[in-house]
Amino acid sequence: MPPAKTKRMTTGKSIKTLPVSDNSPPLDGVPQESQFDRAFDRWEEADLEPGDYTVEVAGDSIEAATGYSSLFRQMHQAFIRRVAFHRSPVGGSLSIEEAREKAFHACNDKEAATKEFEKLMTLPLESLNFVDLMELYAFAPRVAEKFWERAKGEGEKEFLSGHLSANIAFPEGYMKQVWNIARYMGVRDSFIQDWKPTGGIEFSLIDMLTQAYFQWQFWIEQTVTRSLTREREQHPEYSRWLAQREKEQRAEGWAGGHWYRPFVTEQQALEHSVQMADRWNRIYMRTLRQLRDLRRYSQVTINNAGQVNIAAEGGNQVNLSET
Repeated sequence: MPPAKTKRMTTGKSIKTLPVSDNSPPLDGVPQESQFDRAFDRWEEADLEPGDYTVEVAGDSIEAATGYSSLFRQMHQAFIRRVAFHRSPVGGSLSIEEAREKAFHACNDKEAATKEFEKLMTLPLESLNFVDLMELYAFAPRVAEKFWERAKGEGEKEFLSGHLSANIAFPEGYMKQVWNIARYMGVRDSFIQDWKPTGGIEFSLIDMLTQAYFQWQFWIEQTVTRSLTREREQHPEYSRWLAQREKEQRAEGWAGGHWYRPFVTEQQALEHSVQMADRWNRIYMRTLRQLRDLRRYSQVTINNAGQVNIAAEGGNQVNLSET
């Protein structure tokens, strides 16, 4: 039987190592209802001493090492925003007591906590609110913190896989077509194959490089379109309708002022697209230089070298050998 996998455990007193089950429920999965109770127990269980406070986290979690006070502030701010919503006319103009009661329902027993845990595990991560986590935190803080660490892990995967930057490059739903995302990921993957980034900073620069490349492509296309194709013109009847509407609004609804906003001419539209293409080209090249400089000026580490030749002050070569 293979040995159980372990993860580092951060406590208020010391660092512990506890076994981690291989069949923990995935964040994007929907286990059977009977599995939620067992999953809740597994996340809640820990070999604790009286007064000890243990949370299962990733070994490199800075937040777990420093404490979860910032997470609690996030939850509290989300609660304040929800109360403010219920106090507003859009939220029902409730009294402060009614708004507080509607905004937050703390889990007072295991049944309520398991039900809240089930909701957290089945809903998409992007639709969850910190108040949802706060309600679970009231009864099972250890489970809430474990869930938060799992959510952060999924966020890291979103970043490293490229889907975070792809979704930002195509922000609207109708843009998130398979072909658009596939083209973006194809370019990003080719950059990764060429550069072989190591670490989050280099991956972020690869994302910037890919986004700049797509913006440059877009504005190059706009330049060609505006210079080689005919401008779309308004239908004469529509133009007459707009003129009549403008005349009525000018007489009835226009505020004070002495001039009207000018329209962009064909020449200005073409010049704008050229400027934008040049701007994104410069951003692309600047990012590429940053990637190069990051590696050029990084600290050099030499392992197991028998002899190393370096240049001393004045340009004289010095041979260093292992003794």
